[in-house]
Order: sequence, then C-alpha cells, then structure tokens
Amino acid sequence: MSRFELRLLGGFDARLDSADLIGFESQKARALLAYLALHRERPVERRVLSNLLWSERSEVSARRNLRQALYNIRVTF
Repeated sequence: MSRFELRLLGGFDARLDSADLIGFESQKARALLAYLALHRERPVERRVLSNLLWSERSEVSARRNLRQALYNIRVTF
C-alpha cells in the first residue's frame, strides 16, 4: 500500500512513498489538492470548487480550469 504525505504548514510538500511529488503545474492545483485532502470526509460539488478557486472567471472558464487542475493532480500521482 502506498503512503501519501501532505504538509501544508511552512510551505507545500507532497510525497508518495517518500518521493517528492513535483509535477503540479500551478499553485491552484496545489490548493485544490490541499482542499480535497482536508475535506476528504465529504463530497464537494465541482461548482463549489470552481467558484472557490476561480471566482474571478466565468463559470465556463472556471470549470475548464478545475478539469485541468484535477487532471494535473491525477497525472502527478
């Protein structure tokens, strides 16, 4: 079984089996991972996530950015 570690205080640090995860393309992707990890006990609607991270964008643009950030998180693991 893989071991995932996420440290958020003093900077962002993500590790999988003691190896640094360095493929995050943006600070928003890191923020999304942190939010999902901290709220893993309950589902979060995509609309909520896109509004939280990209409130200055149109709904279409925010959803597109959310999809890209989720994809980036998946391929980084």
